[in-house]
Amino acid sequence: MAHDMAAGGAGQQRRRLLARPLGKLWIAMLVVGVAAVVAGVALIVGPLLGVFSRGSADQSALQAWKNGGSAALVGPAHGGSSDVGKTTCGSSSPSDYAVVTFTGLPQYGYAGVAGDGTWDLLNQRSMVHYHGTPNPGQQGNVIIAFHREPDYEHIDQLGVGETITIEDKACHTFVYRITNVWDLPPSQVSQLVPTSGYDLTMITCNPWWQDYDRLVWRASLIAPAPGSGGAGQFTTGGASSQAANPGQPSF
Repeated sequence: MAHDMAAGGAGQQRRRLLARPLGKLWIAMLVVGVAAVVAGVALIVGPLLGVFSRGSADQSALQAWKNGGSAALVGPAHGGSSDVGKTTCGSSSPSDYAVVTFTGLPQYGYAGVAGDGTWDLLNQRSMVHYHGTPNPGQQGNVIIAFHREPDYEHIDQLGVGETITIEDKACHTFVYRITNVWDLPPSQVSQLVPTSGYDLTMITCNPWWQDYDRLVWRASLIAPAPGSGGAGQFTTGGASSQAANPGQPSF
């Protein structure tokens, strides 16, 4: 019987010795699993917070623009009835460059206030006019990039023949008609190079909530008439000369 007790004690000791490394392994696996879950949540929550933060800033900027003197986001070219009695449009914020209205999709009321800067500004603003490309109304390739989320779900419906309107802080209004639309991989987008016409190029990600491809619109100025002297003077940002290719924005 003593032999059996000794054998039983030795067996329990071996089981305890075997359980120790297994217990440590289980704890290590648990820690790694929790860390992986936390990292995954951060990868999802971080971008979502950025999207909704920009969305809130966009709505505030658009409301401030409306309160800053612009009675309507869509109107005739500079000199028309919508300019009567208006000398200042937009908000007092120096980061607000111009309001862009996708007049070709009136059912959605898509409009946003663009900032002016490099593509780094897309971390804080949903829409950016690339500083150094021409101002709207000027000769050359006006380049504006924007995040599709959270406000432009159906922007892919904007097609050839439809219009985009831009209003600056001096209440000058510029209307562009879309001539081409492309859905391209980021590496193949070459429409951001300088042009000799009165052009507008807008770019966003595709599909919605993803950035596999780029939707690119090329539009031509139709009002005021190109070269008519109705371009006006922007109060902030932009350059009168055509800049070099600014490179692809990061969405």
